[in-house]
Amino acid sequence: MIIIVLVLGVLFGSFYNVCIYRLPVGKSVVTPRSSCGSCGHVLNGLDMVPVLSYVFSFGKCRHCGVKYSPRYALVELLTGGLFVISYLNFGYSWMCLVGIVLSSIVIIVTFIDIDHHIILDRFSVITIVLGVLYHVFLTDMSLINMGLGFLLGGGLLFLIAILGTMGGGDIKIMASFGLILGFPKVLMALYLSFIIGAVILTPIMLYQKKKFGEYKSQVPFGPFLCIGTWITFYFGDFLFDLYLTTFM
Repeated sequence: MIIIVLVLGVLFGSFYNVCIYRLPVGKSVVTPRSSCGSCGHVLNGLDMVPVLSYVFSFGKCRHCGVKYSPRYALVELLTGGLFVISYLNFGYSWMCLVGIVLSSIVIIVTFIDIDHHIILDRFSVITIVLGVLYHVFLTDMSLINMGLGFLLGGGLLFLIAILGTMGGGDIKIMASFGLILGFPKVLMALYLSFIIGAVILTPIMLYQKKKFGEYKSQVPFGPFLCIGTWITFYFGDFLFDLYLTTFM
């Protein structure tokens, strides 16, 4: 079963690559057929087997020889891996499906934000719908905790945005993530997001400051919100228990 879940994840990852590329520029994810970005040759079945096509073509277009970004294969493998983690955690269940959908949102939002520094509103809406269905059918979380998760997720980032260092897309997606996580897990997700962001961004900023005398580029914060939320959803209880046994 794990192999089946992995293969399904890799296949969905191939489709997510299309979403990541086309949605931010307003293109359909259905038509036209995928083609080489260099020579324009329409890709056939042999060119589009997830991961394997990249490996056996040595990461190049079979028609013009221009190299493809290895990120296409990375997204496919990452999606497969997250699907497997969801299955291992929840088994064959509705909870597994919730984890898979959340992981899919996290992957697409992360890479779109990396490329374009935007988080599309449709993913916040999808996440809210997912959160409502999740709590109605699978959890006994109170409306108060759901509401607090939503308000704190978006509200705390809104306060930061007043200082001009947080985008509207970040606020909306974190509010929707907060709805899924509820209170107090939303606070853990935010904490992890800022810690992971600091660990990754501090060396980059120091390097830019030393080399160029200024910060040359802005790094989107959406991916860190996604990572913090994903970790909290799957491992929040374990991390909370670990914190209590370590520091309390």
